[in-house]
Amino acid sequence: MPDISRLGIHQGEIGPICDFCGARLTFGQSLPIDDKFSCFDCYKSKTGITPSSDGKAVPGLPME
Repeated sequence: MPDISRLGIHQGEIGPICDFCGARLTFGQSLPIDDKFSCFDCYKSKTGITPSSDGKAVPGLPME
């Protein structure tokens, strides 16, 4: 169970706050680094990883 002081509300759901930039996240959006939570951008910068695939725009399917 995470420390309650490290939790916040984002998109109507309770979730962690990024320990690196302070962004509010849902648990589905958060990525763990040891005992810290991170957003995707901080995860990429701290670990040096790059996604294995690129995003793709699909005509007629609005994704926002």
